[in-house]
Amino acid sequence: MKSRSTGFLALAEELQSYILSLLPYRDILRCTTVCRTLRQTYMSSSELQYITELGGQQLLPVSDTDLDNHTSISKRLQLLRDKAHAWFKFDIHSFENVSIPEQYHDAKTSLADRHLCLFNEDEQSAKIFPILPKPSQQRIERDWPSGSLCPIPNADSIEVFMDPAQNLIAIACMIADETLEMDDERLYIDLGTLDGDGGVHPEAAGKTLFLSGLPRCEDSLYTIENWKLEGLGRHIAFRRSLLVHEGGYKFGEEIWFMQIWDWQHSTTSSCVLSDTIINPEVGESLDFCFLGNDRLLIVSKDLKLYSIEDLSQAPQLLACFLMPVSVTGIQCLLPMDDIAHSSQLQMQAQRTMWTSDPKNRILSLITRTRDATNSLAFIISTRIFFDSQAGVSDRMAGIPWEHWGPLNARIFVHNWRCRVGVSGNRVLQAFPTMNMTLVDEYPNYLLHMMDFSPLAVERRQGLGTVVREPSTIEIPELEETLTTSLPYVEVVSDRIFGVDQVMDIWVDKDRIYLPKLNTEESDSDGIAELEVIEI
Repeated sequence: MKSRSTGFLALAEELQSYILSLLPYRDILRCTTVCRTLRQTYMSSSELQYITELGGQQLLPVSDTDLDNHTSISKRLQLLRDKAHAWFKFDIHSFENVSIPEQYHDAKTSLADRHLCLFNEDEQSAKIFPILPKPSQQRIERDWPSGSLCPIPNADSIEVFMDPAQNLIAIACMIADETLEMDDERLYIDLGTLDGDGGVHPEAAGKTLFLSGLPRCEDSLYTIENWKLEGLGRHIAFRRSLLVHEGGYKFGEEIWFMQIWDWQHSTTSSCVLSDTIINPEVGESLDFCFLGNDRLLIVSKDLKLYSIEDLSQAPQLLACFLMPVSVTGIQCLLPMDDIAHSSQLQMQAQRTMWTSDPKNRILSLITRTRDATNSLAFIISTRIFFDSQAGVSDRMAGIPWEHWGPLNARIFVHNWRCRVGVSGNRVLQAFPTMNMTLVDEYPNYLLHMMDFSPLAVERRQGLGTVVREPSTIEIPELEETLTTSLPYVEVVSDRIFGVDQVMDIWVDKDRIYLPKLNTEESDSDGIAELEVIEI
């Protein structure tokens, strides 16, 4: 006689499915291995499969949108699975080219929400335009002619940040007035709308963000200044560095300063960080990036994680992650275009059903060791920066690389210049072809497509090569080796690129963008056009 199910298994399948949907995706999958009944409940529920698919791809659902009323769960599940496979199956030989206006060939260039953002500091001009827009895409197109960026006379724009999703432009300006003794009086951040006429942004607390506590150096010391202006959601951060020396070519120290504002609620801020780097090299020895809405990562000789949840005080140090070797020339790659946050949520929700999870995505650090000819690409899972067991929030003096790095990272060696693009859990890197010789000054390249999401590794379904075994790199100048083992799936493209075709790599959730060198001017490293490949 067949025994009668009791307890949880006696519940109706719909109720079982609802209860299981409240669990984390890994626990749902574990439950399916307990018995056939739960397995059947899972297989007959598109909602449970959708939850596990989102979790496995390390994505978050975007709810309360019009899409909820028109797209069924089963359709979303299929779209999500198709999108995961498309990364490895798209036609890399099919592309379109987008020309960049000549005056911006040597401009600072960035990609934001499928828009190209250009800033020519020499000519004091800027431009934004959509890249091959689709009918449903938000479109912003505008030119700022020479001299029109800064509203105050005798002021030059030194850095520009554009966020099409929030219709925001932030401009760091410096007033050329020797009667102003303090740099706090000479520097300010101007806020506006990308499609407006110079008025106040409707969500901003005011037109101008004011700086405070800027460090100075003696007038007799020679300095080189560099800046970075970045934003995410309600946060805007401005970093200023002063490279200082008393003569000669060796710099004695780098004095850096950073201030962070909640631009939607205040034009002033007490959220300030500053420090001094001893014996820096010329170039970027410091970078930073936002890790979601409440954390900031300062990248230098080590990785310092700060809480910026309370902007009425200085950022609070949560942890310091020690790097395995001494590095210089830091660049931090962590695009946040696909993160739904604060006021962006409604606008992004109109175009997507899911978004990347800030706690589970890939961060790339581009750097090199001193006196090295090769560069290093550190591919790091951001989960380590939210893991309390790793020492986060304990304010440990320093978490050794051996405790956090090998299991949460991969390190790749590049010939001098790294060509790396990052989006969510996907990484695109260009490596020289295998038949390259040591005398090849301009090698050809192949694109290596990598997916670091757990589901890609567990269910590659014949697509790509799963790399689980540890990999070791050698650093000859330091006589050290580094071993890392973060799993990923890799596919190598069959299209060969020349060096001028992969000067850089940008990636978002739907496209690959390859800036192309301006070949008409031999002494220029400027970008003349973009090659756009649909995924």
